[in-house]
Amino acid sequence: MDMHAMSPHHSIHPQLPPFYLHKSLYFVRKLEHLDVPRLSMLLFVIRKLDEEDAIRYAIILILPTRLPPRPFILSLSQKGKIVPHQGQLEASLASTSGRDSAVIARTGYGKTLCIAIPLLLEPGTITLTVSLLKRLQMMQVRDFMQKYNIPTITINKDTPQSPELWAKMAKGEIPHLIVQPEQFRMNHGHLPRLARLLNDRGFSSKITCVAIDEAHNIYTAGTVIDGRPAFRPAWGALGELRVKLPKTTTLQALSATMPGYIYRTIHQNLGFRSDSLIISASINRPNIIYATHVLVDGRRNLHNLHCIIPDPFHPPMCLPKIVIFHGEKIETSNVSQYLNARLPEPFQKLGICRHYHSDMSPEYLEATYSSFASSDGLVLILSATSGAGEGLNVPEVNGVINFGLPKKVAEDKDDPDRPLLSTGLGKKNPIKQERVGTAAVRLATCPGCKRAVYAKFMEDESDDALDFTCLWCCDGHPGNRFSLAKLFLGPIHTANIRLVTKRKRNKYRPVKDRQALV
Repeated sequence: MDMHAMSPHHSIHPQLPPFYLHKSLYFVRKLEHLDVPRLSMLLFVIRKLDEEDAIRYAIILILPTRLPPRPFILSLSQKGKIVPHQGQLEASLASTSGRDSAVIARTGYGKTLCIAIPLLLEPGTITLTVSLLKRLQMMQVRDFMQKYNIPTITINKDTPQSPELWAKMAKGEIPHLIVQPEQFRMNHGHLPRLARLLNDRGFSSKITCVAIDEAHNIYTAGTVIDGRPAFRPAWGALGELRVKLPKTTTLQALSATMPGYIYRTIHQNLGFRSDSLIISASINRPNIIYATHVLVDGRRNLHNLHCIIPDPFHPPMCLPKIVIFHGEKIETSNVSQYLNARLPEPFQKLGICRHYHSDMSPEYLEATYSSFASSDGLVLILSATSGAGEGLNVPEVNGVINFGLPKKVAEDKDDPDRPLLSTGLGKKNPIKQERVGTAAVRLATCPGCKRAVYAKFMEDESDDALDFTCLWCCDGHPGNRFSLAKLFLGPIHTANIRLVTKRKRNKYRPVKDRQALV
């Protein structure tokens, strides 16, 4: 259960050491785009630093200058300043110095800033960011436009075909393009406009960096695994950009899910150079409690979700903000309708419980997500497909429920070079329970610390990999008085657990024993 998503707060050191600009010619070049008043202020504050430290402190002061207009001195003294930490700076310096890089860090680490800093330090260049979902693209555009004042646009099948817009892109007037991978190559017999624009050397020569967000999809969505076709083959073809773009263009892979075998696939697919950089931070979320509960009669028994909305429900009860992930779209609507019916009649038309998946209209998805993400929104219980959670960071979520074992949680680690995806491989007709990831089964059934199992799978060996800030770490520590019921308003549904087995089919007599029809 996600108990309050926390985000780090950064602050500027009150006393900056002196620095002489002649000691860092590289640093001087990065300041050429600053106007005289801001450069004078920068020289006044910064004195005598090594090159990397100089860039660090320069970024502290440069970033506020690119925010929406306001007095520069005021921007230094108010809250909301953006101060990169060491990992973000290393990734940014790699991109600006021609090195490929992989950034492995949890959601909320600040991977967006790893893309923004090179754009701010290299005016006149273009960065392509590969993004998974339209919903995620819209969020990223909002961040880059509002936080960093960087002109940004999404490129997908819904992008307008306006000649004026594409002319601006071709001239490099829009420095940041957030692209779905299908726009780089032939798609359903059609060559997208961006793919054609890449053949224009005047445009492609301006592209200095390609950032692949949620890069693990190169493996999970773009690779043929155990004979099953790739879900989105365009992800597996991103390495073709190496041929289409200049040799000086750097590639940057960013993800929270990059254990060794996935990283090796990404490294090979993208053709990372020998001097590529890996920046790895802990993927541990210390504000999460890991717990499992056996469903009574499987997912079709929605009484298992009565703990979310108790009966009777009445004010002043306050419903927690909860996301329920499902493996099927039809299940999202069934569950949202069922939970909504448990509310008192005056509350049932407020949209407190809503479903969310890719078949819904863009207007509905935008309204639903905005309400759920807002601190004063009406949507409190979001029933969504697992893909909806890719890369999205919603603050103040109190609980995350995987209704059934997720298929994508992980692959088997016994053979890291060829992970096993499901327990039913090798069977002609595996039942549904046998098609889930074996690592998901291992995580759910392990008798010990689930945080440790997750860290081992993700190869997280950092010092804080097992830290937690909640009342409990997980339900795998006997004697810690863990109680799942304390995390919900209603009682946990329990009964004699009946294992769901595959339905028995009628058996026919052998042909030789059957009587002739004529």
